[in-house]
Amino acid sequence: MRSAFLHGDVVTASARFRADILVVDGVIAAIGDSAEWDLADTEIIDATGCLLLPGGIDTHTHLEHRVASGHTRTADDFESGTIAAACGGTTSIIDFVRAPAGVGIYDAFIERRARADEASAVDFSFHPIVPPTAADDDSFDQLVRLAREEGVASWKFFMAYPGSMVTDDVLLRGFALGREEGVLPIVHAENGHLVADAIQQLVSTDDVAEHRHLAAHPAIAEEEAVNRAVLLAERVGSDVFIVHVSAGAAAREVARHRARGARVFAETCPQYLTVAYEDYRDLGFPAVGYICSPPIRERSNQADLWDAIERGVIDTIGTDHAAFTLEHQDDLPPQKASGRGNFTAAPNGVPGIEERLMVMWEAGVASGRLSPERFVELTATAPARLFGLEGRKGALVPGADADILVWDPADARTLGVATAHSRSDYSVYEGMTVSGSPRLVFSRGELIAENGEPVDGIAGRGTYLRRKREALPALPITERKGN
Repeated sequence: MRSAFLHGDVVTASARFRADILVVDGVIAAIGDSAEWDLADTEIIDATGCLLLPGGIDTHTHLEHRVASGHTRTADDFESGTIAAACGGTTSIIDFVRAPAGVGIYDAFIERRARADEASAVDFSFHPIVPPTAADDDSFDQLVRLAREEGVASWKFFMAYPGSMVTDDVLLRGFALGREEGVLPIVHAENGHLVADAIQQLVSTDDVAEHRHLAAHPAIAEEEAVNRAVLLAERVGSDVFIVHVSAGAAAREVARHRARGARVFAETCPQYLTVAYEDYRDLGFPAVGYICSPPIRERSNQADLWDAIERGVIDTIGTDHAAFTLEHQDDLPPQKASGRGNFTAAPNGVPGIEERLMVMWEAGVASGRLSPERFVELTATAPARLFGLEGRKGALVPGADADILVWDPADARTLGVATAHSRSDYSVYEGMTVSGSPRLVFSRGELIAENGEPVDGIAGRGTYLRRKREALPALPITERKGN
């Protein structure tokens, strides 16, 4: 099967240039002048007036995800969530595996991969979540097995929340093992003790209205945890990746360590850059829809995050997509309504898997903050490089999968529930007008979405992505004394 993308501008992480793209059997075969190619029996895709971008990679999604307490799960399953991703131009995701009580992380991974194999519309991989019991059981043996046998190149560590939070010795051991296995540790960096204390103080005074979730997550909790994670990673010579940086102080901490040579990488999310506490403070119950952790902070905080992006301190843009509904749905367990009048009872998360690229184009490129090249770096190329997909995903180069967006920078759309494909019944981007969007979305050369709507029959076509990062040589902790 052959196709050719003609008359568009190719955008990479480092350049923008006029070129055509030839695709053969789902792989980019050539980039150049189509006049030099034999286009007989070749489907022509006219990209006049459009940009040709690599398909987006969202390395932070929660589909069909059961929360740590086990009492509920997200509204989006692998089918609805990945169809939404496809409609927004995301062609690969990395989700998570949490082992339920009594189930090992290896078996939990195999089960979750099978469910995604049946339903996912886009290509996918997983970050296993390191359980709090890892210091006392064989979880790390199973995680190493996943790295070696299943191409798992990242492990998730929580520094906060009952049922998820690991101790510092687990962090240190996990970082050291990850270094030996070529695994990138990704860290939810909040000081769990500070968060728990803040929640207790709010509960003791019955100060638990929906919008008070922000007060339970002080910026210092993020700042301190970032510092600790970096220092522990350095102790064993490991890279470390900080997910969903929401506080300007945390971004500055990443920058401080990066400036002195620490191998720390970071992600932020569109909701932290474009939505603010002031948008939901006075909403009453609907403010529960904005509850995510770390929280959506004050508008004044956004300048520090944009500065971190512009200076290269932030490496990727993920969504932390965890879609719930405000109203009860008969086929779903309790959703956001369980937090009516009490933020501590609300499941955490906001939808955004479909809107990510459009929001970042509008807030970043259209506003003049970002170049198209930097947009590609943040949303596709850097995620592929950091998470073990380089060469196959994240860039328009010969030999890579033909994950291609025909991006119309002049197409204006208004975002909101009416046009979204997530099962969530609200959007934190409701009413936002964007000036760029994917006209056509191709995954491995196959059209999967057109003008914001999915092509019929794409559920289940996604494939599992084995990932590989270059392994670093083992370095015993004892060799790092004095550092």
